[in-house]
Amino acid sequence: MKPLSERLNDRLERGSKRSWNGGEPPDWLTSPLQAPNRDPEVDELVTLAKHLQTNPHVRANHDFAEMLEKRLLMHHAVLSRKPPMRHSFFPRLLRSRPAFSVALAICLLVLLLGTSVLIVAAHVSNPDNPLYLLKHWEQHVQVSLANSPENRAKLNIKFARDLLHSLADLANPTHKETYYQAIADLDQLVSGVASTIQALPAGPDRERLLNDFTSFNVEARHTLRGFLPQLDVPERVITTDELGRLGDHVPHLLSTEIVPSAHPNGQAIVSISGDNIQPGAQLLVDGQIMQAQGSFQGNLYVLTTNWSDSWHPQYIGILNPDDTVAQTTMITLKGPNDGNGSSGAGNSGQHGNGNNKGKPDKTPTPHH
Repeated sequence: MKPLSERLNDRLERGSKRSWNGGEPPDWLTSPLQAPNRDPEVDELVTLAKHLQTNPHVRANHDFAEMLEKRLLMHHAVLSRKPPMRHSFFPRLLRSRPAFSVALAICLLVLLLGTSVLIVAAHVSNPDNPLYLLKHWEQHVQVSLANSPENRAKLNIKFARDLLHSLADLANPTHKETYYQAIADLDQLVSGVASTIQALPAGPDRERLLNDFTSFNVEARHTLRGFLPQLDVPERVITTDELGRLGDHVPHLLSTEIVPSAHPNGQAIVSISGDNIQPGAQLLVDGQIMQAQGSFQGNLYVLTTNWSDSWHPQYIGILNPDDTVAQTTMITLKGPNDGNGSSGAGNSGQHGNGNNKGKPDKTPTPHH
């Protein structure tokens, strides 16, 4: 089999002949999956070249490109006045095989852009940015190259803190999906650090790392709680979930029982069981705030609210005065005279913070 450089050169030559003649490149050049006699290694390089050509994040500024072109032309003019060197195999190769010079230019471009792109990617905080994946990969490489579990955990704490600071730009209704992804990435980093600390033997290294992680948890809880008032209910749910996994005191709902009034469209009694429900908590029905009067009766938080006979909610939740939210799908909808009750909603799972019940705290306790 030919070397990779020759196979790439042949592919580029075949694809460039038509474009040099004023035609369009064949489908297999723009989409390597359609190429006859596919070569995965060459396909990958061709795809990279196409991506660099079309990606606006690595496209050179027009003024810079024009200036660079002028300098190259001037440099070429100076070199053309000098007598040619003997045995100059490499320049002759470039002249005899123009496509090889294109391939070389692509490789040089990747080499030159590599460092600058990584520098730019390091400052990317938006998961929607194409360079965010590059930043994620770079972080993964740094962690993999760390020479000890402690150093890997320190890197993850640093990356988690950087991500936490970037959340301020995403904690609003216009960046919902991006905010979800950032919270998921934060949780993954935090989980990795907690697992590493739990696996370390007792000693000064573990204590130092545990103190650093505890300090980060305090900062993260303070930051995430600051986002809650400006978030919609779904984003408050995932933020409250993450607060709970960071060891904060947040509400957890276990189940809900709804007893409608005997009169059509009258009032219903909603009894909620759970933990950390605060006095004055508001009732949520499928994410919507309902006007209701609530009070504690034993271990239950009981609310009275207007109710429609046609309602069969999927989620019942509470919004605490501190803006934390919990929801559950464990709903029993009884008839007004049904003493035994019937599972009107038919739900048997939990959603949101209700799932955190029994989950381990992300802050491991030191062994003594």
